[in-house]
Amino acid sequence: MGYIYIVSFGDVEDRLLLADASNVKEIFDLEVRVSTVKADIEEAYNPQRNQYHAGTILSYLSRVVYPDMVRLVALVSFDLYEEGLNFVFGEAQYGGKYAVVSTYRLYHPDERVFFERVFKETNHELGHTFGLKHCPDPYCVMSFSNSIDEVDRKSRDFCPNCRRKLDYVLSYYR
Repeated sequence: MGYIYIVSFGDVEDRLLLADASNVKEIFDLEVRVSTVKADIEEAYNPQRNQYHAGTILSYLSRVVYPDMVRLVALVSFDLYEEGLNFVFGEAQYGGKYAVVSTYRLYHPDERVFFERVFKETNHELGHTFGLKHCPDPYCVMSFSNSIDEVDRKSRDFCPNCRRKLDYVLSYYR
């Protein structure tokens, strides 16, 4: 059996990391470990955009390996983008082991709302690592979010169809 690792760099509160770990344990039913990583991600920074390139961060993360790791998701506090997009809430290696979620655009002064948004995006990106694609159900956590309103609309859980696919893949890790 392995673990899903939740790591952070930047100004991500320990309370958020621990809360997200509980969320992941509940939704994916796998053990979770929380850690921090030292990251030199300046190569990902684009000064013209004042943002960090998500794909470059994923490449950096792929060098972080734990022997008992099933997946790794990094929470970061800075704004992310991908080519052709103004910003991304997160990005994952489809069917791979690594994902990154930015808290930057998910912030809300109500901590409950803020944490819930982070949970949704963590679950969404981890879903991609387990081979799930975007879902047409706007309430499924796997629905594509192009705005914060779309993040707020969806659930932090998977629709029955996506849950069935996810449970099949997760059965190999339990």
